[in-house]
Amino acid sequence: MGGEAMFEDDDGAAEIAADWGVDVELLHEAGGKLETIDSNDGGTVVYLVRFDKDTDPDLLLALGVVPGSFTRKSA
Repeated sequence: MGGEAMFEDDDGAAEIAADWGVDVELLHEAGGKLETIDSNDGGTVVYLVRFDKDTDPDLLLALGVVPGSFTRKSA
């Protein structure tokens, strides 16, 4: 599994926001860490966004994060 700072470029954030059906600014406001789940051949299968436990719960709900969770997957 790979990890990197949250959306070093706006293209990644825009793609995930579009996939989730949310405004890209919500992702930037929430911060978090972008991780990848890779296949055995090294290709990325899923992106996982992990948010801090201190992230505003209302913001997490607006991002579609399941209550009680601090992560959400993106295809």
